[in-house]
Amino acid sequence: MSPFLPLKESSRGLIVELARALKPSFPEITAAWRNRMFEEFQFDGRVMTSLERLNLGTGFALFCQGEFGSFAENLRYFGTRLAKLQVESTAVARSLELYQLFCEPYAGKAFADRRSEVVAALEMFSSATFVAVSVAYFEAQRRASAALLSVLDAELSAPDLPALLKRVLEITAATFGAQLGVVLLRDAEAESLKVKAAVGFGADPDEDFGIRPGEGFSGRVAMTGEPDILTDTDNHDEELNPIVRRHARSLWAVPLKKSTEEIIGVVEIGFAVPYTWLPTERELMRAIADRSALAIDRAQMTDALRERETRIAELSGHLLRVQEEERKRISRELHDETGQGLMVIRLYLGMLESCLPKAASSKIKETFAVVDRTIEGLRRMIGKLSPLVLQELGLISAIRKEAKDLGKNAGVKAHVVVSDNFGRLSPEIETAIYRVVQEALHNVAKHAQAKSVNIQMDRGEDGSVHLVVEDDGVGFVQRTHSRLQSFGLAGMRERIVGLGGILKVRSGKGKGTRIEVLVPESPPVALALPAMAETHFNVRNAAVSSGSTAS
Repeated sequence: MSPFLPLKESSRGLIVELARALKPSFPEITAAWRNRMFEEFQFDGRVMTSLERLNLGTGFALFCQGEFGSFAENLRYFGTRLAKLQVESTAVARSLELYQLFCEPYAGKAFADRRSEVVAALEMFSSATFVAVSVAYFEAQRRASAALLSVLDAELSAPDLPALLKRVLEITAATFGAQLGVVLLRDAEAESLKVKAAVGFGADPDEDFGIRPGEGFSGRVAMTGEPDILTDTDNHDEELNPIVRRHARSLWAVPLKKSTEEIIGVVEIGFAVPYTWLPTERELMRAIADRSALAIDRAQMTDALRERETRIAELSGHLLRVQEEERKRISRELHDETGQGLMVIRLYLGMLESCLPKAASSKIKETFAVVDRTIEGLRRMIGKLSPLVLQELGLISAIRKEAKDLGKNAGVKAHVVVSDNFGRLSPEIETAIYRVVQEALHNVAKHAQAKSVNIQMDRGEDGSVHLVVEDDGVGFVQRTHSRLQSFGLAGMRERIVGLGGILKVRSGKGKGTRIEVLVPESPPVALALPAMAETHFNVRNAAVSSGSTAS
């Protein structure tokens, strides 16, 4: 919105008339005002120059041409500058009051018959000027608050550290009107500052370009931990990146400090013209840097945690694969060595039976029974470790066998329902689904006190695998993050998550337990929980489609 001076048309006409009448006296009025201001405030030249631009004597040339809008622009610019110079608004009000007081005697002589009217016009002009300057002060504070809020918003919305750095740099450059900017972060391994984000360079700066703390302008800021500026890069001997020197005539830089005062980097912005910062600008840039440093530190910790979780997930998947291979190896050894040994023992017992008297035959038969039970137990163990039926006949047959064994060994009736379009899956997915069902049925037999269990499997339109294992047992009270949480359930979830799938467990005391699994058709390259799978899982009907077969 364009600035304006809140004056009535009648008052504006009187101000123009007054400015023309006082024009010869403005040098004397301004000199008296300047002396009094120095006596009361001892302001430096920058502040006095800005305050003087608010006075009637400075604007008379514009008033004579009716350019009140231009004077309002002037008030906004110098009002903002005074805010950045940290001049109190009370000092601005006193400055306007003094100038008015020094104008009144001259105005009284020039307009003896209209003195009260002229004095009222001067008061109105001072009030309107102060209102315009106050608006500029407010806008300066609003922009500073908006910049800090934008950094906070970037921290909350940026998906990763590079995006956060880019956004912080864009906010900083836009806040101060800079043409370029760069964020350098400390590289602990290289013991130097590395470029991590840049704006305004056209082509991105070389990320391999490193600056050691203490070397050059940026290195000095990183070493001292204090903000610094270069007002003229052309006449500066310190080491500067050639691209920075080519694009910027002046530079501002502030350190990025963690709460522990550890310096993690530097934020640097550049301007196409020589430009020195004002006190408020220096403080605002430092505040942005401090807020950004906290955000960067959190983002770095988040990235490190995410990377660690990825490594843990990769390690978990690797351990599961190694576990499966070890199970296969053990099952082969049991089959080839222990199993063959038991068969030889049984053969020798048969040979021995024909040579012993009938009195010893009963003991031989008992031994036969022990060996047969051992062989049967060994076969069950081998089947649990590496079921041949899964490798040779597939997932459906293996699950049906597990259901049959549950009824035989635990007396729990198991019902398996599989959709007609289920088909074969990749060995990795079939193994994971089989192990989940195996563990779920083991829990049913050991803990659930259930009479029946239902196993349902079908395929989605996108090929995803949907599994439900539900029993009518005693259930259990779920405790999130409890130390008592079942390692069996945790192992199931780890297998499914490793395939990019989702596993949910619903249970309650006396309400049975329901395990629901959704796995994509093809395992992802990266371990993740797909949002599409989550949505599909939530809206999926647990019931099996009408075209299904049951055992």
